[in-house]
Amino acid sequence: MEQILAFVLGVSAVAFVWVVVVAFKTASKVKELERAISGNQDWINQNDQLVNRRIDQEIDRVNSLHDDSISFTNSRVDKLEQKLTEKKTKKQLIKG
Repeated sequence: MEQILAFVLGVSAVAFVWVVVVAFKTASKVKELERAISGNQDWINQNDQLVNRRIDQEIDRVNSLHDDSISFTNSRVDKLEQKLTEKKTKKQLIKG
């Protein structure tokens, strides 16, 4: 009986030490994974900010092109209108 008790206590002591070692190894792996996840999240956030900045720049560029094209079109329409009114007044002077 004493031998069985000694054997059980010995096996229990070894098992306890093994469980403690495994727990510490697992805890260190968890910390390493948390650092990796944190690094990935930082990288994703940085890329997200870069993409948003790029989108904003493209929106500004398109708005500028739109404004320039409207300004150019308005300028051409005003010139055409001026030519048409000049021709109309010349015709009236000739007929009049």
